[in-house]
Amino acid sequence: MIKTETYKLRIILLSPLLGSQPGREIAEEFIAKRAGIKLPEDEALMLPELLERGTSVFHRQPDESPCLMNYHLLGFLKEAGKVLNNKIGVKALRNKISMYVTITPRIIPLILPAGETLDYFERPLRIEGMFGPRVTIARSEMAPAGTWFFAGLEVIDSEITQPILEDLLSYGFSHGLGQFRGSGAFGTFAAQLEKEVSD
Repeated sequence: MIKTETYKLRIILLSPLLGSQPGREIAEEFIAKRAGIKLPEDEALMLPELLERGTSVFHRQPDESPCLMNYHLLGFLKEAGKVLNNKIGVKALRNKISMYVTITPRIIPLILPAGETLDYFERPLRIEGMFGPRVTIARSEMAPAGTWFFAGLEVIDSEITQPILEDLLSYGFSHGLGQFRGSGAFGTFAAQLEKEVSD
């Protein structure tokens, strides 16, 4: 039997988090078809529809409350692993995260602060097109600072220890999740990681 360690992770947003998913119609008709794939039906149904064109969103639970998918968090850990490779004592860190770390559950509810709702963030976006530069407006759903969520990590016994995970998660304090991460203004977070002890 493979030996694993399990952890309970709590993340609280220090700055607003921007939704990074397209609406259902764009996801199904453009992105998935262009890639020659079909979105899993349950995931397609989790994307809102009939939104203003160009709006990026959060996935939704059946009660319409926002959520992340586990691959958002795993993607963050892999990006942190790429940046911190060889800097925290592990070589090929990104690959080892891919091989040894599993995030649960698949759907991670976002818990907004009491009385708060999703808002929108609009900003100009400069695009270099075939006929030269042009400016458009990008619009994203935005979860407020103070939003939090729980997730579980299951890690195959390896070089990916609790101190390594804590170093990876500390990268979120400055870099963050979601769109505009790395700006310091969006998606930054603090994390608490606790190893679960089996009976």
